[in-house]
Amino acid sequence: MNNVLKKLIQSENKRFLFLLAVFIFSLMLSALIYIGAGETSLTNINYESISTMKVSEIFAATLKRNLIYFAAVIVLTILGYGNIITALFVFVSVYYGLSVIFLIRTLGMDSQYFFMTFTDYFVFFPLLFYFTFISGTISKYTKKTKNIETISHKFDIIISSYIKLSLVYLLIVAGYSFLYSYYILILSRLLVR
Repeated sequence: MNNVLKKLIQSENKRFLFLLAVFIFSLMLSALIYIGAGETSLTNINYESISTMKVSEIFAATLKRNLIYFAAVIVLTILGYGNIITALFVFVSVYYGLSVIFLIRTLGMDSQYFFMTFTDYFVFFPLLFYFTFISGTISKYTKKTKNIETISHKFDIIISSYIKLSLVYLLIVAGYSFLYSYYILILSRLLVR
């Protein structure tokens, strides 16, 4: 990571705390949505149908699910739309909160579901959270500096460093999706036996 970009990210402790507060608010909102929607009957996961899928099908679905958010955040960051990034993060966090509630409810009845999804909770979402923090920080500065010619060189350094960093994150997400696809396939085949 470029030194300018590194200093920029490290100077944004308040933004990190703000994003953490947004995350906590989103989790509370997801609990209210869950209570408001009522406790519907849980749908069973058909592990047998997953076990018959090809790894390429699982990988394509997982990669699509994981990369859409990252690609959208990268574009919004370059355009300087920090508020939309925050709104998108709220949406994803509410979804995450609802899936955690679902996980807790099913744990007693379907512990296999935990094994299928725990990497999303403990690996993928923290990665998503930190990338959102970095992107929100950068978008704040891209919006301010993109029209000012005197600091356009610094702006170019920040954007090029951000794009390089984004590519690293995209490779990590692709690698995670690939490993996760094999993990899901192997686990579902073990569960069917």
